Amino acid sequence: MLMHRSWWVVAVALCIAARAALAVPEDDKKLLVLSDAIMQEAERQHMVNRRMDVTIEAFRGIVVDLRSNELIKEGKADELLLIAEILKKLSTQHVPDAAKYLEQARKEIEAVRPYLEAAGVEIDIVIRELERLLLRASSAQTTQDLRRELQEIIEKEEKLQQETKDWGKELYQKPEQAEEERKELTERQERIAQRTELFEKQLEDAVEQEGDPMTRRQLEKAQETLEKAEVDKRLEEAAQNIEDKKPVSAVEEQEKALEALRQAERQLEENDADALVEQLKEIRDKLEEIRKEEKDLREQTEQDTQEQFEQDKKDMQVEQRDLENRLEQVKEQHAETQADPQTDPVQQKMEEAGNEMDNAEKAMEENKREDTAEAQQKAENALAQAIAELDKQIAEAETPQNADEQMANELEQMRQDQQELREETHERENANENTQELAQPQQELEQQAQHMAQQMPQQNMQQAMQQAQQAMQQAQQALEQNQPQQAQQAQQQAEQAIEQAQQMMQQAMAQREQQQQQAEARAEMQRQMENLAERQQELSDATHEAAEQALPEISPEQGDLQQDTQEMGQHVPEASEQLAEASHEMAQATEALSEANQPQAEAHQQAAEAALEQAMEAFEHAFAEAEHEQGQPEMGQPEQGPPEQGPPEQGPPEMAQAQTPETRDEERQIGDKQDPKGKKVARKDAKWESLGKRERDSLYQIYARELPIEYRELLEDYYEALSK
Repeated sequence: MLMHRSWWVVAVALCIAARAALAVPEDDKKLLVLSDAIMQEAERQHMVNRRMDVTIEAFRGIVVDLRSNELIKEGKADELLLIAEILKKLSTQHVPDAAKYLEQARKEIEAVRPYLEAAGVEIDIVIRELERLLLRASSAQTTQDLRRELQEIIEKEEKLQQETKDWGKELYQKPEQAEEERKELTERQERIAQRTELFEKQLEDAVEQEGDPMTRRQLEKAQETLEKAEVDKRLEEAAQNIEDKKPVSAVEEQEKALEALRQAERQLEENDADALVEQLKEIRDKLEEIRKEEKDLREQTEQDTQEQFEQDKKDMQVEQRDLENRLEQVKEQHAETQADPQTDPVQQKMEEAGNEMDNAEKAMEENKREDTAEAQQKAENALAQAIAELDKQIAEAETPQNADEQMANELEQMRQDQQELREETHERENANENTQELAQPQQELEQQAQHMAQQMPQQNMQQAMQQAQQAMQQAQQALEQNQPQQAQQAQQQAEQAIEQAQQMMQQAMAQREQQQQQAEARAEMQRQMENLAERQQELSDATHEAAEQALPEISPEQGDLQQDTQEMGQHVPEASEQLAEASHEMAQATEALSEANQPQAEAHQQAAEAALEQAMEAFEHAFAEAEHEQGQPEMGQPEQGPPEQGPPEQGPPEMAQAQTPETRDEERQIGDKQDPKGKKVARKDAKWESLGKRERDSLYQIYARELPIEYRELLEDYYEALSK
């Protein structure tokens, strides 16, 4: 912060002083009158220069000190030192020159205009450079200021939330003292709500003014999070709940607002992954461009005769050296993204390509055309392998959804390229032209299909791309033999295989999106039920600690919770029975609280808590069972084949034994026992009815969740034996 402000203040002050120096009169007759003003401007330039010298040295010292103590990244330190160098140049050259011309204008007032114009040029340079530096730092400074403001809001709201919880306890234990604090808490919550609303407006302005696309997306995500959660309205509602003496509801609104604020803070900070992906994609584009130019250079080498090669070698050497230098720059850029560049496969392949380029240049010098072409081909292959490895790094850095979208785009591009190649083959056939030249692009498509098959997330997609690869290979062979009809048939098969892979990809993406939406909906429902349980627990604690005369004041909040629980039961059919039971107990507790009947109120509240716990268990169990029945593989996992057909389910081995009078007596005794949940086992006859697969899975899920870890291994062994 000190670094930003140090040179920021100097830059702004210098801009103001420089612009003031340009305020010269237009009327020549006024030059003599304002000659003293010109001298004053010259003195001001000297003053600015002295201040800049002191501040720049202090600024440079801060940067060096931070870097020596490893408190700032090396790249950022270099950038700040570059800013200091630019400011130093302005201070030592342009500002003194402006003062010199102003002083000369004062001495030679008759010829003042040329000197004023010269001073104006120098000051324009100063202003332009300073504005460029200010613009360069404005984006980072804006994001930094927004993040700092958001952190302060979160810190104040967290503190207020804790005080609201403490005030809620006092409300039922020391009503008079709590009443004195209520107004202050309400006002503080309103101020934070207003500050949050102002912050959202600042964030909106920052989004509109941001020029960098990546930073803009970062700000937009935070803005969307706050708007979707309606943070300012929740904080205002929390203030109103405090005013209405509803501490539980107030804390709930505060927590929802804090969740959104914390998420927005993370979004303002977490942009490293997106930046890495963009940087890797930029590197990939540069590598692909170098590979194509290396390919063109190789083809020129192969097409030239020996005489032409000797004539063109000087120009070709320059091109080869340029490609090698560009590759070295890309290599350095990529190394910055890797923790260990020495073991990175992309770095290794680029190193290999650079060595082959150097060999090609040496072969050119010795007039060895074939050796040159061979080295160029090896360099081209190494670059292609580097690009393939880079694609893997990009896929790993991207989110799964973005990776799927990228793969879908690559499939579509491959299909279009194959279609265009088939159409060109058809045109050459009609024109009786040779199709052998099309074998090379067909081979490149075949290599892309091979790489794509390795990247596919599911086995059926891999098989489709392998079919496309085989068809492309057949098309390549037909083109090399100048057989366009056979080539077109194979190309058509390749297109169909790619389209099949595209359909599978779209289906898998739609399925995963649906699963993600379902998971988000389940998580939201589970969070809401957990919130109901927490609110009921807080009301139960408040009831237990409250004085008898304060119990009726808890009744309205218990009634609100009862209504929320009743509404939740309408949206969660998997736990509607348990939620209805909880709602009924809450209604009884509300009535008991209004009558100041503490024992009865606590009893109903405890029953409501138990019903809510059962509701959450029923909800989790229902979806665990649903997921087990679906058994669908997710994206990124290999597809499972159909299950092997075994003999019909017979139940446990002991059930298959012949029934004897003794075993029937034992079964009658077992039938009078209880199940693991403590309920009487209903009997249709004298026999114990064996559990089916679905019931066994359900039972296993319950015990696996509730048993201690040391017993789970025994349970798994028993479950496996039981399943057989």
